[in-house]
Amino acid sequence: MAKKVLYFISSQDITGVETAMEHSIEDEVTILLLQNAVYFANKFNNTVSQAINQNKIVIACKEDIMKRGLVKFISDKIKLVTTDEVVDLIFENDSILNF
Repeated sequence: MAKKVLYFISSQDITGVETAMEHSIEDEVTILLLQNAVYFANKFNNTVSQAINQNKIVIACKEDIMKRGLVKFISDKIKLVTTDEVVDLIFENDSILNF
């Protein structure tokens, strides 16, 4: 049975993204990049690109992107969400893993 899994990734350690990619194709996996992890949302990050190619949903916190001046470097395949939308994501998923 498929489940919805949300990965909160807030550090600059790519392990959380790699772990999210290990889920079966049946699971709906969302990777949420927060705080310093938003640096992974750049157009040239191979690991995040692989996750997107595996149909993982990759989302980044808009406020964290803007604070770091990264707007023009972010892949257009990554959805930006506000902090308020992060709360909605929490309730939409069956489980949450924090990295």
